[in-house]
Amino acid sequence: MVIDKIGNINNIVESKNAKSVSKAKETKKADSVQISTEAKMAAETARYSQIIKDTPDIRMDRVREIKSRILDGTYDKFNDDKVLEMVADKIARHLLRK
Repeated sequence: MVIDKIGNINNIVESKNAKSVSKAKETKKADSVQISTEAKMAAETARYSQIIKDTPDIRMDRVREIKSRILDGTYDKFNDDKVLEMVADKIARHLLRK
C-alpha cells in the first residue's frame, strides 16, 4: 500500500473566500381565490333550493284558520280585501285593452 500522495490535501482544507449572497426581496404572498359568476349563481341557487326543501308545502296555521272559519260559517273568500282588489285590477286591465 502506497501512502505518499497526501500533498493535495492542503488544497481541500484551505478555505476559499465565499462570495456573499444578497438577500432576496421579501414578498408577502397571500392566497387568493376567484369565484366565477356562474359558480356564485350555482351556490345561491343551491342555497335557495335547500330553503325551499326545508319549507313545508302546506301552511298548517292558515289551513286551521280557514277550516275553523268554514265550520263557523264566517268564511267568505270575497270578503277578503286582497281578493277583491285583485279581481278589480284584472277587470280594469281587461277593459283598458279593448
